[in-house]
Amino acid sequence: MPAFRQVGEKQLPQEVVFMSWSPKRDLIALANRAGEVLLHRLANFQRVWSLPPNENTGKEVTALAWRPDGKILAFGLADTKRIILCDVEKPESLHSFSVDLSITYMHWMEVTEESSVLTSFYNAEDESNLLLPKLPALPKNYSTTAKIFSEEKSDEIMKLLGDVRLNALVLGGSSGFIEIHAYGMFKIATVNGVCLGLVVDCVCLVI
Repeated sequence: MPAFRQVGEKQLPQEVVFMSWSPKRDLIALANRAGEVLLHRLANFQRVWSLPPNENTGKEVTALAWRPDGKILAFGLADTKRIILCDVEKPESLHSFSVDLSITYMHWMEVTEESSVLTSFYNAEDESNLLLPKLPALPKNYSTTAKIFSEEKSDEIMKLLGDVRLNALVLGGSSGFIEIHAYGMFKIATVNGVCLGLVVDCVCLVI
């Protein structure tokens, strides 16, 4: 078994409490004791961006997770009980939501099993025309501004969905609960009374 060797060392002004490599191993996300989330390049440790704590998001980071394509970073905060999805290109929140309890575990996974229940939902034929009434036509006063706004929101949604076909953000807490959010946004499952050490096994069973 090859021995580990140190290849570099960097001094930081604040104590680091969490860190996570990106799926491509070219970036590393850090969360420090002050509640700041930072993104660095691994090659030269150049800082890409930093996101300072604020009253809206919180300052007690308890978990980090990368989306499988490496384009979005998620982190959980204990003091505000919120989950933040952040763009890898700039320090801004793309989406956030609240949870009932503090998060101590976070993992973002791609659903690849063909027999998965989630995949069957994704591949299901669109039968909305059989179950839902036909949508009414747009009013004549539908403005160009409204159209541009809807296109911008569509682009934002597509960024959140990502390139991978289906992924799930798994959240866990020390109190023994698990939540699964499709694409990191839509809660599709909740499991209670689970030992934290069995979170990964339970996720496999649920999905």
